Amino acid sequence: MPLPQSPAQGTQSAAPLAPRPALIGQAHSPFLARLQPGAHLLEAGCGAGEDLHHFRELGFMVTAFDASLSQASTASRLCGQPVRVCRFEQMHNVLPYDGIWASGSLPCLTEDELAPTLMHLAGLLKPQGPLYCSFPHGENDPGSPLPPSQDDYPLLTRLDEARLQQLIAPLPFELHQSWCSDDAVHGRWIHALLIRDPNPATINQYRGRRSRQGARRDSASR
Repeated sequence: MPLPQSPAQGTQSAAPLAPRPALIGQAHSPFLARLQPGAHLLEAGCGAGEDLHHFRELGFMVTAFDASLSQASTASRLCGQPVRVCRFEQMHNVLPYDGIWASGSLPCLTEDELAPTLMHLAGLLKPQGPLYCSFPHGENDPGSPLPPSQDDYPLLTRLDEARLQQLIAPLPFELHQSWCSDDAVHGRWIHALLIRDPNPATINQYRGRRSRQGARRDSASR
């Protein structure tokens, strides 16, 4: 399976590897504090499976996916469980998850893909459930190279505090907590713990806006 440029696009690329745990920035504790024992988690972009293994050791049930066949296979061998090979928008489940962990995977998307992807993840998460995510800190300046990816994908998107707030504002999430960490390999990262809005109408309103925007773009292109 060729390595995609991003989990959403599926175009071929490659990137240097870097240790995934360095991206965590002490994020486990605030995320786990929002969960009940035995909760069912979704790891969105599990990489080689270090976090998946950690959550399983703590007694959580974890469903995991990665867009890379090689990464999913490595994680499956490490943790002794199946790992799905799919992109964010291809992940579906009948029952919502108690929490979603997306460590360093969302920056592999372009900035335009972030909002619809987070919207899709919101539909997979229980109301008031936590979603953890992290991004290289800063603005998307072409002259400022992004740090190496921890997986098979190049990192495409930076966020700072203001742009994180702008991203979350129209989505069915509350920004519960954000903080920054510095790493010698990866540089400065921003971490965010989001809480899913308990009001299902928020998701429907967002989907309605997206549909109307798409219809207007289609009309303008004719």
